[in-house]
Parts: sequence; structure tokens; C-alpha cells
Amino acid sequence: MAGVRVDQRSTNQPCESSDTPPVERRVFLKEAGAAIAAAVIVSQKQTSAASTVSAASLIAGKDARLVVHTTRPAVFETPTELLIPDRITPVPLLFVRNNQQPADATTIKPSDLVGWKIELAGLIDRIQTIHAAALAGLPQTEREMVLQCSGNSRKLFAQAAIAKGTQWGRGGMGNVRFSGVPLTALLERYSVRIKPEARYLTAEGKDEPPLGEQDFEHSIPLDEALKKSLVALRLNGQPLPAIHGGPVRLVTPGYYGTMRVKWLNRLRFETHESDHTSQIPHYRTPRDRIKPGQPFTATYENSEPNWRMKVKCVVLWPTSGARLASGDVNVTGVAFNDGQAPIETVLVSPDGGRNWQRAQFEPPESPYAWYRWQTRLKLRPGQQQIWALAIDALGRGQPLDGSVDWNPQGYTWNGVEKIDVSVG
Repeated sequence: MAGVRVDQRSTNQPCESSDTPPVERRVFLKEAGAAIAAAVIVSQKQTSAASTVSAASLIAGKDARLVVHTTRPAVFETPTELLIPDRITPVPLLFVRNNQQPADATTIKPSDLVGWKIELAGLIDRIQTIHAAALAGLPQTEREMVLQCSGNSRKLFAQAAIAKGTQWGRGGMGNVRFSGVPLTALLERYSVRIKPEARYLTAEGKDEPPLGEQDFEHSIPLDEALKKSLVALRLNGQPLPAIHGGPVRLVTPGYYGTMRVKWLNRLRFETHESDHTSQIPHYRTPRDRIKPGQPFTATYENSEPNWRMKVKCVVLWPTSGARLASGDVNVTGVAFNDGQAPIETVLVSPDGGRNWQRAQFEPPESPYAWYRWQTRLKLRPGQQQIWALAIDALGRGQPLDGSVDWNPQGYTWNGVEKIDVSVG
């Protein structure tokens, strides 16, 4: 990557090319993780008092340490240090982002499959209604994947100009396991024949929208839906929680969370994208870059939908504003993309991008899961800025200044991670 100088003296090489034995790498990751976990305790105590309303009092079963952005529909953020201990994000710690929300969805307990129906309509041989309870008896597929709100990190755009919407920090994301029936298997089981002119799959959710508005819906390319999508019934091995879209949710790994429609009750096969407001003008970004603060009205021609996740690298610890002792500091984070190519390199800088070293990581089994990485940085006393970036096998990385992709609604931030810390 042009302009990036890697510290060749460092032993922190990515595990694919490192000479460090696997056992030693695992020991390093375990020891570094323990040290970070100890340092996080103070930060967690501070986080618990960050919000005047407890997430646990709003959604039964959610962790009280989640940051409450709005109460209804629920929008909760996970403090990044809470994501460190677990490879799979526990449901109580998982962020929540709902545009609309059924009245009975204020719990992580599951909704009842019995009585729930999914209609198949549009460009197919005949309209069909499927009883969701019957899906539980079909063979299930489980996939580990990153779940991320397309507005995650929105507040970082404010460095250039404030974007509309919830001012997310970095915690609108998690790494989870969804399981359910692959879309292709469902269509085969019910002998659904799609007409050749169909190009998009539109999923509708059975929400409770404000008066005069429609239920939430989104469209995705049909060819990718047929390759990847699940009609999901379970999350992390348990029936799908009501607040996370239970009893049924359409899940497409590698796509932003907004496209994984909750409370699924209809699938339409169509020639064009939906014209619902959730598809346009919302959840779209300009095809060509605009100046921060510049007005923008999305059309199909000048914008693109928030489909595939961009390459992203997030530092989980230390958090921005942390006070650290000088010397060697353990730094940990995650990196991920849309699953089209593996993450090859994670680079971390202790000095605002002047020098870089490679972090250690072990690739996950699923191409859609995040890569947990760690390294040790030697930090000098004073105000320092830690940088981190990821590059995948297709050469895709992150802009040094994420604000170059500013958009009025603050979607899909993926700038190089920059964490300000005070070193004593």
C-alpha cells in the first residue's frame, strides 16, 4: 500500500506468513487478551453509567451496559470492549437497530413459529403461503457472520460534517451464528419456479409502522440471494429472539444488517428494486463522492444501495480517550469485509501512520466472520494516535480519511481506524 512503511523488525506478522509456531501465536493471543480484559474492567464501570436509561429495562434480557441511543424503536450500541472476550457475540451484548418494531418484540426470548406465515409472490409460477413452523422440520444450515448496521461509526463523519441519524460509535456490530433454511432449498421444497425476468428479491417485514407508513422492506440482487440467503430461524444456536427479528428473518451474509429483513412475512420476486422509502432515498450512498455537507437527493442512477459490507478494521482496545502506561501496550481488534476474499493483512501504527507493523490473527472458518487480531505496540509518553487498517486478497482496503466518502445519512464508514490515547 503506497505511503505505508511496515516495521520489518517487528515479529508481529500475519499468521499466514509468520514463522512463529501456531502454539506460540495462540499463547500470545491468550495472554494479550487476558491483559486487555483486566484493563477493560475500569472502562466497563464507566460505560455502565453512560446512559440514563438501562437497555435491560427496555428489552428484557439485554445487558445493562449497552448504550441506549433511542428507546422505541430500540437502538442500542455495544461498547467495543465488551466484544473482546467472545468469538461469538452473546445475544445479551448484541447491538439493536430497529426502524420499526412490533409491540411484542421487547425481549430476547423467541417468538412463536406456530401461526407465522410467509407469502411467496411476484414473478413465480404461483403465489404460495408457507407456514413457518414447517421450516423447522427442514434441513438447517448454520453460518457464522458479521452483523453490522450500515450506520455503524456514523459519528466519525462529523470530523468533516455531521451526518443525519443515530450518532453511532463503533459498536453497531457483532459476530454471530445464524441458522435456517437456505433460500434455494426452500424454493426447491415447495417447487417454486422463478420466471427468467426476475432480477431482485424483495423482503417485507411484519412490523408495526407509524400511521400512514408501510411495513419495512428491502431489495437485494436475486442471484446473490439464491447463492447466500437463509430464511433464518435461530441465532447463536437458539430460536431467533423477538427483538432480533424472530421468529423468521431473511439473512444474507456479507450484506449490511439493514438488508437482513426482520419479522419476515413476504418474499417478492421482481424485475426492479423496491421503491419503498427504506430502499430509496434511504440506505443509499452517492456513486460519485460529494463534498462533506453538500445536499444530496438519491436516485437509482446517482446512488447505490447499502448491500455488500466494505473492508473494515476496528480497534476494540484501547478505546478512544483511554489513559495508558508507557511502554508495551496490548492492542486488539477485528477486521472483516463482505466475504468475497479473505483478509490478508492487518497493519497497526503506534504513531499516527508514520510506522506500521503487522498484527497477528488466525482466519475464521467462515469467510463472513470477523478476524480477531492482536499486537503489542511500544507507545511513547504523551498524546498518541493508534491507527489500524485491513487489506483483503482483492487489494481492497480503507481510505486514510474516511470522510472522503461522506454522505448526508452517514452510511458505510470504513476509514482507517484512529484511536486517540493518553500515554503516561
